[in-house]
Amino acid sequence: MIKTIAIHGFLGNNEMWKDIFPSTFSFYAPQLAGHGNDDILFHSSIEEFAKHIYAQIDPQDSDEYVWIGHSMGGYIAVHLAKMFPKKTKGIAFFHSTADCDSELKKQDRLRAIEAAEKHKALYAANLIDGLFQNPDAHRAAIHDQLQKIETMTAESTVSSLRAMRERESSIPFLQSATFPIHYFVGANDKVLPLEKMEAEWKQLPQAAVTIVPEIGHMGHIENIPAAKKFIKEFISLFVS
Repeated sequence: MIKTIAIHGFLGNNEMWKDIFPSTFSFYAPQLAGHGNDDILFHSSIEEFAKHIYAQIDPQDSDEYVWIGHSMGGYIAVHLAKMFPKKTKGIAFFHSTADCDSELKKQDRLRAIEAAEKHKALYAANLIDGLFQNPDAHRAAIHDQLQKIETMTAESTVSSLRAMRERESSIPFLQSATFPIHYFVGANDKVLPLEKMEAEWKQLPQAAVTIVPEIGHMGHIENIPAAKKFIKEFISLFVS
């Protein structure tokens, strides 16, 4: 049985997929530890997040997997693909990367950790605004997301930041992969600028890339039709 697993990103929740998954496709959308579903359990490594996700999807010996991950969810998805390469049918990076943090980005993470420890709500509000090309056009969605983030503790926020900072690059793994690798990219994404992503794709000539103009890091809100089309075309490779 082929299972499609859709993993949300940092400070997000599993409801993000509801408007962009075609109703004809079934999928699993687990919730990341510490992201509102519990205030006690949280992890400090991508490996721990991946193991927690895997435990939620009722794994069976005969299962094969299609992984889709948004932002941090993509880091977890590719780690799961590394854990189960023979069971992996394909992976889609939705505003995400297979690479590790640069040294400059690692310094940014440390500043983010300090900000989250001092005032998590203010940190989250500033971060979420920066994920959109035009945040003023999506104030209702941003308000809704910030309300959900209120259930997260500063400790779980910081542990997620540390996990992202310490992850390893998965590009070497993907260079030898034989399964489909797809990317959905915002042309004006400030988190993952186009030039960074282009450098990644040059190392993965087998990758298929969708670049969407006039959006940032939140295509499931900024351009629902484009996101839905990407998801449908990707999953259709594996499920009729």
